[in-house]
Amino acid sequence: MVTINTTFHVEDKINLDFIAYMKNTYIAEAMTDKLLTNARMCKIHSQELPEGQSYSVQLSFDSLDDLDNWDKNKGIKLNEKLVNHFQDKIVGFSTLLEEIEL
Repeated sequence: MVTINTTFHVEDKINLDFIAYMKNTYIAEAMTDKLLTNARMCKIHSQELPEGQSYSVQLSFDSLDDLDNWDKNKGIKLNEKLVNHFQDKIVGFSTLLEEIEL
């Protein structure tokens, strides 16, 4: 299993709007594709950033090929809509994770 983990830092004044958008639009639309096997959103607790809130959005797939196909067909469009909606009020970076069986 592979997971694309995107960490977002969000301005305080749009925090509730961001959470609602991610739940009701971004993740809801992402989950309509059967290639996506799981989605989670977590708040990141950090004492280093005095302003704003940070979140982790994790989207899981059975394989890198599934992730790549999802990204080409749905992910790029969702990310464009996200950037257009919030513009410079959020920043983010993504990390690709591959699960290691224990």
